[in-house]
Amino acid sequence: MWEYARYLSSAGHEVTYVAAAYSGAAPEELVDGLRVIRLGRIHTLWLRSFAYYIRRARGQVDVVVAEGFGGSRIPRLVPLYVREPILTEWHQVYRPLFAAQYPRVMHAPLNLLEWLTARAHRGTLLRAGTEEVKQDFIGLGFRADRIFVLPVSVRDEWLNHSDLPTTGSQELIWLGKVRKYKRPDHAIRALVTVIRRFPGARLTIAGRHDDRAYEKVLFGLVRELDLEDHVEFRFDVSETEKRALLLRSRALVLPSAVEGFGIVVVEANSCGVPVIASSGVPASVVRDGHTGLRYPSGDIDALATQICRLFADDVLHGSLSVNARSFARQFGWRSIGGQYASVIEDLIAGRQIVAAAPVQLESEIPV
Repeated sequence: MWEYARYLSSAGHEVTYVAAAYSGAAPEELVDGLRVIRLGRIHTLWLRSFAYYIRRARGQVDVVVAEGFGGSRIPRLVPLYVREPILTEWHQVYRPLFAAQYPRVMHAPLNLLEWLTARAHRGTLLRAGTEEVKQDFIGLGFRADRIFVLPVSVRDEWLNHSDLPTTGSQELIWLGKVRKYKRPDHAIRALVTVIRRFPGARLTIAGRHDDRAYEKVLFGLVRELDLEDHVEFRFDVSETEKRALLLRSRALVLPSAVEGFGIVVVEANSCGVPVIASSGVPASVVRDGHTGLRYPSGDIDALATQICRLFADDVLHGSLSVNARSFARQFGWRSIGGQYASVIEDLIAGRQIVAAAPVQLESEIPV
């Protein structure tokens, strides 16, 4: 959402970005050309957003882009009070996430909350990152004629490097917010099998702090499996550090129970790094045998098999690496941002959204 907003600002639109506050942050400042308003802690953001809109934004803006469900924890339910046209960002259907992340007793209430929130947003314009996610949204109750497909983007500097990943590396990397549903523990468990065949194999868990209790579980798991010499944890790495970690890696491991798109896939692919992905990742994002390898979600033995396969076969790795770089070039910030800006401008003008058809991703990339 930040990258889309940043592009809109660069194209001459005046953008206000309303978000939660954090310790040491200014309540209001200009960042990357965006006016950033921070409104208290995340669990009160829904109420503060409503108050901010009523006091300072109603009648003063042309369009509202709102995160419908997910990051704000408690949904804002903006269609209940916003008068202007609304574009909803809803990153994925969350039912599989709830099943993997939370105790069973919470599943039914959370699923109901997601369904009710989807009903509130049903008449808004909705972005889906892939065609598969669009179909999931339709199953959740969104109107098919109000969904357009547009993937994520990466900053162009990710695509303008000529450096290549380390040849013959036995390094793996997992990237993301450290949460249970993203299953970094599966990558750790798979490593036990991998090092029997490749004793030099190593795994870096790199990401952002999110669930401290789960982090302790991961640290304990590494000790329990006697993998202290094979697993490294890196938190809050910079973009430069992230790229360096990718370039030393043989593959990015993505064992998530569910992913809407997974921007880390494009970042890895831009470095020529294939992705080993679970079936929880859309098939159009990681193509088996073309830009990466796939395995059934939750099958740790199958994950280990695919890792060993990629370690053992330099020809396969080279082919996937070349294809991955070509695939990543479709997701440049200027290209995707320009399409997003066109949707916003059509929405403001009341025109039919020309991006309602799926963005066609390359299905075959010659090696």
